[in-house]
Amino acid sequence: MRGKVFVLGLVLTVLMAFCLASVSFGISKKPKEEAPPPVEEAAPAIDVAAEAQAIRDLSAQWMEAENARDGATISNLFAPNGTTIFDGEIHEGQAAIDANREEEWTENPDFTIGWTTTAVEVAASGDLAYERGTWTYDPDGPGEAAEESGEYVTVWKKMDGQWRVMVDAGTTVKAEEGVEKEEAPPEE
Repeated sequence: MRGKVFVLGLVLTVLMAFCLASVSFGISKKPKEEAPPPVEEAAPAIDVAAEAQAIRDLSAQWMEAENARDGATISNLFAPNGTTIFDGEIHEGQAAIDANREEEWTENPDFTIGWTTTAVEVAASGDLAYERGTWTYDPDGPGEAAEESGEYVTVWKKMDGQWRVMVDAGTTVKAEEGVEKEEAPPEE
């Protein structure tokens, strides 16, 4: 029995010595306090109203350039991989868009065009927007040809800090057609 008491005493002594050593020498250190995570800089807030106004301003510059036959200004508004779609006619890429515009100007040298932006929506990210509106086009200006009108949508993308046209699409709306109305389903 004496042996058991000796062993028990020895074990208790070793345990106490270990506990004291742990406290004294820092063996059982508190977990290292981690530094707070770095504060991420918040992305600058996007002023969507200001971006929408920038789109409206660019659209107005585009219309002025169109009527002044200023191809360089118009080309600079388009993304290199931009696309135009008008009543089924599609032109993809800067060269095709420029060639089509020059052809239109040659065929109709006295034309006038105008449009009115009716809506601009800018994504919360501030790098994508669309513009909707109505347009009028007179192929011979004050001449005899009938004026055409229609609607358009233009998709803008911010590239290297500048708004560029990705897609410009429009369609002619004939006066007698007007806006299509949804019809009620046929009765059974």
